[in-house]
Amino acid sequence: MRTICALLFAAAASAELVKIPLTGEVRIDGRTDKPLREVMMSGKVLAGEVLRLGQKYAPAYTAVPKVPITDFMNAQYYGPVSIGTPEQEFKVIYDTGSSNLWVPGENCTGCVHKKYNSSMSSTFVYNGTEFSILYGSGAVRGTCDQDTVTFGGLKVKNQVFAETTAEPGLPWVVGRFDGILGMGWVQISVNGITPVFFSMMEQKLVDAGQFSFYLSAQAWPHKKTSELALGGVDPAHFTGNFSYVPVSKDGYWQIHTDSISVGNETIHANFDSVVDSGTSLLAFPLATAVRINSKLGCIDAGIECVFEACPDFSTLPPLNVTLAGKVYTLSGEDYILQVQEPGAPTQCISGIMGFPGALPENLGAILGDVFMRKYYTTFDAANNRVGFALANHN
Repeated sequence: MRTICALLFAAAASAELVKIPLTGEVRIDGRTDKPLREVMMSGKVLAGEVLRLGQKYAPAYTAVPKVPITDFMNAQYYGPVSIGTPEQEFKVIYDTGSSNLWVPGENCTGCVHKKYNSSMSSTFVYNGTEFSILYGSGAVRGTCDQDTVTFGGLKVKNQVFAETTAEPGLPWVVGRFDGILGMGWVQISVNGITPVFFSMMEQKLVDAGQFSFYLSAQAWPHKKTSELALGGVDPAHFTGNFSYVPVSKDGYWQIHTDSISVGNETIHANFDSVVDSGTSLLAFPLATAVRINSKLGCIDAGIECVFEACPDFSTLPPLNVTLAGKVYTLSGEDYILQVQEPGAPTQCISGIMGFPGALPENLGAILGDVFMRKYYTTFDAANNRVGFALANHN
């Protein structure tokens, strides 16, 4: 019988708010020698984003590229985590849309990033259970192990994670990150492994069972430090009070959404959304995204919509997301991404993308980084809710 991935819990001293710096950037990866403008109009700039969305929300979906992807946009926030004793540091995406921690292992085939070496760690405990996550371009495969995970300086003992032996697709090869640290609920965790933050709660490493994201609004590709706070919220990064929305179903950070509207026109109403730090844009079913983008003046290039020239943001209609009766407004400047390259005019692409497959159950939107940059977001696991306050970018 296969060994079940299990987690041993240990008590530890309580800690104050922990602040972890994040790096955010947007790049065109897998780059060919095509001019930036031609790349932006290719209709596949968001192909890497589709692969990641497919893994999380529609793993059986197969209508994604099966050949190497070139000229795709990589917009990501990542930060550090360490595994083992002494610590081996990795760059990971802190992803509220998944629940497992995985990094490349020593036996990972074709992995170009830093690899975890279990023989170097005195706190390593063999587990050996098989681990697999399906992606549109293949699968992340590996085995489960157990070790001390250091997250924001806090040591999570006996944490089960996966060291991979195979990783799929160019988005993982060229990404600046080594792996993923999932911050969703255990219900969507592969093999039922307790997610790292929930282990921190069990081991009393944080004062409050919540974590919060501040995502810098500085125009990319310039970098400005963003922040993940563990154990509460950072008052320096928001203004006003929080409004909370209860989690409608454990698994993803899933919340009920009253409506999405553009200007005064309601586009979709009465559905659930997922608040997902690992998704760069606002993702909708394709027909919904096309309907929204048709009102912005951009050119439909498939799953994405590109502007002939960057618009006057003040002329664009507001995008309103209503949650628990409160309206959260994104301006044109909030939902348009600007891509820059030395010696070339700035290119603009809509932050509204269409997913060309069905989203599960009643999901009507993925509220990714485009939304979370405008609204400081706290994920309150202790009270089963998500809170939003206006981010302070001053």
